[in-house]
Amino acid sequence: MGQLRTLASPSMSNPTLSHTTIISDSLEQCAAIGGDITEAVYERFFALSAAAGPLMAHSDTGMQGRMLAQVLELMLTDEHLGEQGYLRWEVDNHLLAYGVSLPMYDAFFQALQDTVRDTLRHEWRRPQAQAWASRIETLLADINKHSKS
Repeated sequence: MGQLRTLASPSMSNPTLSHTTIISDSLEQCAAIGGDITEAVYERFFALSAAAGPLMAHSDTGMQGRMLAQVLELMLTDEHLGEQGYLRWEVDNHLLAYGVSLPMYDAFFQALQDTVRDTLRHEWRRPQAQAWASRIETLLADINKHSKS
């Protein structure tokens, strides 16, 4: 399987509590400004990954909202990472059972980050960009690692 690209430099690979706080704060600001971003995230995702649309044709907005909630949880905690983590099970399941490709994970994270950034507009600054890039890099590295096992 191919490697996923990362959105951050290697120097930003270790998420910190401050990154988690920045991401959490940016999500709260985003919700206050834009409300539910689920539809916007999926519109971007399908634009970035044409193959994802047909794979998710069976999903309704409720399912999409639940999936986004799980991704948001991944953005905020390391609890689901690692060899025995929930993310590994999800990746294995999606790659084998649903025909998901590794680049779709990258596209989804990009869609989420871009939606939050565009919603926050002038409130999105370098600390937010760095925190999001670092976290996405960590998640993509975990996904890549497990896709090879």
